[in-house]
Formats: sequence, C-alpha cells, structure tokens
Amino acid sequence: MATQEQRIVLKEIEDVLYSYPKYKNRIKEETEHLANPQLKKCCGVGGQGGNGYEIKSEYEQIEELKQRISNNISRYREMLFRIDECLNMVKDNKDYNFIELKYFQGLTYEEIAEKLEVHVTSTYKMRNRILGALKVHFKAQRLIEF
Repeated sequence: MATQEQRIVLKEIEDVLYSYPKYKNRIKEETEHLANPQLKKCCGVGGQGGNGYEIKSEYEQIEELKQRISNNISRYREMLFRIDECLNMVKDNKDYNFIELKYFQGLTYEEIAEKLEVHVTSTYKMRNRILGALKVHFKAQRLIEF
C-alpha cells in the first residue's frame, strides 16, 4: 500500500504526463499565433495613457506580443525536452507503452487491458511500476518536487 506521500508523488508525475500533449498543442497554436500576431482591441488601464502609463504604438505592441509568444514557445519546448529526457531513460521498460496509451491517448484502464490482452488489475500494476521508474528521473529534471 502506498503512503500518502507516495500517492502525491505519483499524482504529480501523472499530471506532468497528462500535460505533455497539451504542451505540444500549445507550441503548435503559439507558432501559428506568432506567424500572425493579433492585438486584442480593448480599452482599459494602460491603453489610454496618463497616470504614468506609457502609450505604445501598434508596432511596439505587436513586437512585445511576439516576444511573449516566443518566450511561451521556449518554455513549452523546455518542458517537452525535460519530459522526453525522462521518458528516454525508461523507454526499455516493459511497461513503457502504458505511458502512451494512458497519458497521451487517454485510454481508460479497461481499454488498456483490452488492447494489451491483460486483466485490468495488471494495468494498475503497470502504472505503478512505470511511474516508480520515472520518479527518480522526474525528480532529477525538477519536474516534480522532492
């Protein structure tokens, strides 16, 4: 039986793995946004000037937006790189395919069991083994807290 601390660590690992496809999608979306940046038209604090707020030209605003988008893309790529490094460390693990099925394809334990032709309880054991193998690598990459 896992302790409360162990369950928290495994949940943190799962959260990172579930985020992996989201980071890939965000990179694609942000790259498209970077190619055609659009300023949101709004009136509010900072947009009207006065009271110490700087009024920027549309060009300056677009350049700042492009920089923010580029920074976001860099952060997402860094996260993907760190996750990939961890996954590469366990790619020879017999339970590695569980990661793809559960966290990237979003299959249920029952669907995984059917696909792999094993009992559902075996899928839970696979999960525990592969997450246990990933734990040390996730900690080393600072993807989860100690």
